[in-house]
This record gives sequence, structure tokens and C-alpha cells, in this order.
Amino acid sequence: MRRLAWALGLLACCASLSAETLQYKIIWPSGVSLGTARLETTGEVNAKPGAVLSAMMLLDASFPGIPVTGEFHSRMDGKGCTQQFEKKLTFGLRKTDETTAVRAGTATRQTGGGGGKSTLTVPPCAHDALAFLQQFRRQLSATRSSATAQPPRSFLFGAPYTAKVTPAGTEKLTIGGTEREADRYRFQVKGPASESEFEILFARDAAHTPLQVRVTMALGKFRLELVP
Repeated sequence: MRRLAWALGLLACCASLSAETLQYKIIWPSGVSLGTARLETTGEVNAKPGAVLSAMMLLDASFPGIPVTGEFHSRMDGKGCTQQFEKKLTFGLRKTDETTAVRAGTATRQTGGGGGKSTLTVPPCAHDALAFLQQFRRQLSATRSSATAQPPRSFLFGAPYTAKVTPAGTEKLTIGGTEREADRYRFQVKGPASESEFEILFARDAAHTPLQVRVTMALGKFRLELVP
């Protein structure tokens, strides 16, 4: 389920370029809808001193006997640079609770419950996973066209990761009974001990709203689909 958590975490950052709340349903390979995700964003990237942008996602993809829940919170400054990122995940008996604070080119990661602390040197404007995708959506809005493949970019999701984003064409989706054209992008994410791949389909509206996420795992293909 790591790939599903990855996709959900990254999607959270795409919730909006300003204030917005989006609801998604999680569709299992059988076609059954089991689970939900709510994405909320407040503020706006405007480069003004003291401005703050925040993104949050709450998800519940639990199935009988196995809880799968998550919370992701990102706090960014007016330029979209990360100030703090919080990640809480539960998968069965496994739990993750950690906070990463970024100050003056140093990221400090603290594990909850009396866990360890580690530091990492980062660029002056570092991005967590949520901030990274916010930046990607802004780029799509600026170009008003499909982006070309780009070199891998680094971001924080607890540990440092890299992501390579490749355009994968266009596709028509039916969302809530309405047909919508979407741009499809493939995300290849690599970390210290894992690799994940999934697709996000963005609407061709002004905000490039994420319409659907597709994640292939051993159990089959999972989808997150926007609820109009």
C-alpha cells in the first residue's frame, strides 16, 4: 500500500492554487468504492512577506480488520517554500508520525513519540511533497499547455526523494456524468529504499484540477476519482 499512500500524499498538494476543498472516492480494483480523501488548501502563493499557504489531506482507505489512514499537513511561505511538513500514516499495526521543519537551508526531521531526530542540508527554497506538486500545477497554469519531460527534482517526504514527471498524453474522463478532457502525467518517485510510479490526470481548467489518480499495485489498479 506504500504506492497508494504516495499518490494520496502527493495529490494533497494539488488541491488548489488558492483556497479550495476537493473530495475524492477511492475505487478498488474490483470497482467497489471503499474509502475517501478530502483535500483542503488555504492561502495563495503571492511572494508577499508574511504570506502563508497551507495544504492538508485526510484519508481513510481502511478495509475490514486493517486500518489505513493518513494525515498530511504542509505550511509554506509566500513563495511556496516549505516551512513545515507533518506526516501521519497508519497501516495496520504500522504507524508513522513525524514532523520536518525547514529553516535557513536545514531540514530537521523529528519522529513523534520520543523518536529520533535528524538534519539534512536543503536548498534555500526547499519543497515537501505537497509544495512540489503545488509548484507543478502553477507551471501548468503558466504555460497553459502540456509540460515536457523534465529532469528529476528533489523534495522532502520525511526522507529526501526525487520525482521525474513525464507527460503521457490526453484522455477523456467521465466525472459525475460529465465528460472532461484531461492531461495525463506519469510520476516516477524514488527514495532511499523505495520506488513508486503512478499517474495523475489534470483537468484543462484554469486551476488544473486533479480529476483522477491511478496507482497499480500487487492487488491491482486503484483509482482516486474526484467527487463533483
